This record gives sequence, structure tokens and C-alpha cells, in this order.
Amino acid sequence: MQHSVLQCNTGEALLAELIAVPSVNPRESALPAETPLAEFVADYCRHLGMTARLDEVTDGRCNVVATLPGRRTDECVLLETHLDTVETEGMTVAPFTAQVRDGRLYGRGACDAKGPLAAFLSALARIAASGHPPERTVVLVGAIDEEHRYQGVTHLLAREAGGSAAHEGGSRIGPRPVGAVVGEPTSLCLVVAHKGVMRCRIAATGPGGHSSLPQGRVNPVETLAEVVGYLRDEVAPRLAARHEPLVGAPTLVVTQISGGSGPNVLPERCEVTIDRRTVGGEEPEQVWRALKDELEGRFSGPVEVAEPHVVDYALPAQDDGAAADFTARVGRALAAHGLDPVGVGVGHGTDASKICRTGIPSVVFGPGSMTEAHTPGEFLDLAQLEAATDVLTTLLADGTAGAAREDRG
Repeated sequence: MQHSVLQCNTGEALLAELIAVPSVNPRESALPAETPLAEFVADYCRHLGMTARLDEVTDGRCNVVATLPGRRTDECVLLETHLDTVETEGMTVAPFTAQVRDGRLYGRGACDAKGPLAAFLSALARIAASGHPPERTVVLVGAIDEEHRYQGVTHLLAREAGGSAAHEGGSRIGPRPVGAVVGEPTSLCLVVAHKGVMRCRIAATGPGGHSSLPQGRVNPVETLAEVVGYLRDEVAPRLAARHEPLVGAPTLVVTQISGGSGPNVLPERCEVTIDRRTVGGEEPEQVWRALKDELEGRFSGPVEVAEPHVVDYALPAQDDGAAADFTARVGRALAAHGLDPVGVGVGHGTDASKICRTGIPSVVFGPGSMTEAHTPGEFLDLAQLEAATDVLTTLLADGTAGAAREDRG
């Protein structure tokens, strides 16, 4: 490979190397976009003495799974983040050549999510260098396609749900996970809940015709104007009244509209796209079905609510049992470094919701601010990268955290 893991002796240098390996999500193109980065991560982990493998998900696009054995080999802590980034068009900084100014490192993926990946790898490097194995085995996963269709995490978890791993050739993770930390920019906050989303298209149709003869003809643009007004005035306020702890209320907003073929032609079709954010306890498919029944029953014109083209799940707060214990453990690691251990909620989605649905307690944590993600001048505060590495080292090393920090020198 053209990038050397031997040069990555600090978190800053490591993050710069990660940024230098392009991993832009190819969307619907059949390109192995994330695989060079997966190979880099695998090489880095092998250099630490870990085992590592690449799992092809689709079109040559590979997840990377690396394992650091712990004193307990029957259980693991899962560190999961994504390898892909969004596109680079319109960026005001060099996307793949890291630049450092005033304590910030700039480049595509700096905070979303190569910064959290660098924190994961740096913490593993500290523990490996300490000579003291972590309390539990640590499994690091870099997944593809988080920015589009979540194929990477879905592939990883295909054998985990419902305890089916033993019946389908074994787990892709390895030892039984006691909890997962999903790496995303959280400004060093402990995220324990987030919203999900259901996106679908609503279409109205009509016979078309000459624009000079609109009398008696259904105009799909006018039909959908009524639908949009109904969504705004009736549905959205109803949702706003359902305030949920941590994440707030579910929301619905129209995000796209298209229709018509010419300025002098009555349109035969008009279509809008909606973004419906869900909260814990709401299933996206059920949300879609209820909306479909309501709108198609409410409007007499030809209105069709198409099946969802994007579905993601909410991450509910996990307040009891093993999930609460794991969340508290992560909170103690934050508190040990002067950070707030109290869990918070956010409005955007992550891979944590999919992991949690298989029964693995899941939280979200990482350096960087989501307000910088996907921006033309994306950057990461390097002080946050160092702080996140400290927290993760403490969490993973547990009783040996002091030794790991001493060995860092």
C-alpha cells in the first residue's frame, strides 16, 4: 500500500493518513470505494499484533473486522464506525490532504467519521503497547455504506439477530458483545438515544392536457398542494405534541418536489418526497402504513403514497439490565477524564440503532461536531481527538487503564 502504518505514531498523523485514503460512498455505482481504507485499517491493526480480516459486502466493497484478545475471550466490546464519507464537490479545503491550522485538522471525513476511527485505533495502539491485555476482547469494525443504505452494518449483523449465529455458520463479530460504542462525531457527549427516519414519495396523477383548457381536469400540482398543506397544518402539529425524553418529538417535512413537462402542459404527475423522523417505539413501516391509509383515505383525487425508499430505526434509551450497566460503564470512563457522563439524545441516525436491535447494548461517542459533518470545510478539533482516545483507553483497559496511560509516556 502507498500509505505506511509505521508513520502513524500520533492520533494526528493517523487521522491524516486515514483522510489520505479516499473512501467516498459510490451510492449506486459498483465501485470498491471503501476497500483501500479497509486494507489500511487491517494493516494498522496487524502491526499492533491484532488479527484482522476483510469481509466483502457487495461490489468488492469490504468491511474490516479486527480483534484484540482480552483477559476474557468469551466476551467482547464492539467498536464500530463507518469507512465511507460523503462526496467532495464544493469543498473549500483539500479533501484528501490533511491540513492543520489552529489546532484543527481539515479534510473530508475529518469528523465524520475518520476522527472517531482514529480515536478507536489510537486507543487500541496504547493498550497494545502497554503489554496489558484489555479486560475483554475488543472487536473493531469499519463498515461500508453508512452514508447511503447501511449495507455494511446489515451484513455484519446478519448472523447476530435472534441468537441465530450458531445456526448460520457462526458470528461475524466473534465473542459475545457486552456492548457497542459506535463512532460518530458527538462533541465528546455520550449519546444514548436518537431518532430514526422513514422517507417515501407521495404522488398525484391526472389526465394532462393543454394548459388553456384546465376546466374540469384534475391538476396533480394542485392536488399535492392540498396534500402538503394538510401535512403541514394537520399531521405535523399532531406529531409535535408527542414530545419524547432526550430526542424530542417526531417530525415530518417535505424535502423535494417535482412535476410537469412544460409550461403550457397540464401535468400528468406531480411528486413530493417526505422525511418523517421517528422516535423510540415507532416502527418505520407502521408509520408509513398509517400515513398511507390516512392520506389515500382523506383525498378523493388520485393520490398514492409509495413504499418507503429509506428506512432507518430509532435508537431507544436503554434504561435497565445489561444495557444500563454498559452505558454506566462508558459514563464512568467519561467522568474519569472530566467529561459529562449523562446520556443525551440527537435527531440524526447512526449504525447504533441497527446494532441495538440485535440485543447488543449500544451507545454513540466520538470527537468532532456533527455541525461540521458533510460541510465544505470539514474539520476536527485535535484536542477532542486526544480526549476521545483517553476515554476509550480507559473504557477498554478498565483495571489496566493506568498502565496503558503510563506506557503512552
